[in-house]
Amino acid sequence: MSGTRAFAAPRVLGRAARMLRRERSLWPWIAVPFVLNLAAFALAATLFFAYLGPLAAPLERFLEIQDPTHWWGWLWAGPLRLLAMLVRVLLVGAFGLALYFGFTLLGGVIAAPFLDVLSEKVERLASEAPFQAAAGMTALVRRSVRSVLAEGTRVAFFLAVQIPLVLLGFVPGLSPFAAAASFGFAALFMPLAYTGFALDRREIPFGARRRWITSHRFEMLSFGGFALLLYAVPGLSFLCMPWLVTAGTLLVLELGPPRSED
Repeated sequence: MSGTRAFAAPRVLGRAARMLRRERSLWPWIAVPFVLNLAAFALAATLFFAYLGPLAAPLERFLEIQDPTHWWGWLWAGPLRLLAMLVRVLLVGAFGLALYFGFTLLGGVIAAPFLDVLSEKVERLASEAPFQAAAGMTALVRRSVRSVLAEGTRVAFFLAVQIPLVLLGFVPGLSPFAAAASFGFAALFMPLAYTGFALDRREIPFGARRRWITSHRFEMLSFGGFALLLYAVPGLSFLCMPWLVTAGTLLVLELGPPRSED
């Protein structure tokens, strides 16, 4: 692997940040996805606090430990109460995370047509010979529908793989392997998602995209690992979504898109 390719991911992330700061023509296409994802995040937070009480009430009853009659009963009641408190925190936290990630994914689907336009404008600015998509109102509507469907397909693919891995993590002894597999898959999914808009315009089949990503594992893992760090900070993911789409588009131009027949 050449030194140039080895640093492709950090280079395109830096180029994307400078481009978004410099090119004011891109700012409206940054603002709209941000507002849409902010609304999705606010809805997730509202639902979390609205259903926290009804969710916690039966949980409190199920995990309630009665006071022991004699002092020695605290030898087992104390640890059980600590365990019940830990289970309560974990379950409520899991509910919050599920809402957060679910609405983050939903926000990405809703914002897909605007991110597709952002990606196309970025390519026009960054490439001397950008890919020419079909023009006209009919083509624009078709592209918007295609963007939503493509993003929904990527989300469904992500959930179809991640949910079994999460469930596998509850099997004693398999948790470390399931966590490693989950993280690795998520890191490779991020470039699949954020290069998707540039590749959707070129109508690249999913199989060719998958082979293209695995053939550039180092670049894709470094790009995806950085994106995962952003997703780990609540609220930061949708703020940085236009940045990652811009960087993903530049990554396609940097590495060269896969061929449909690959």
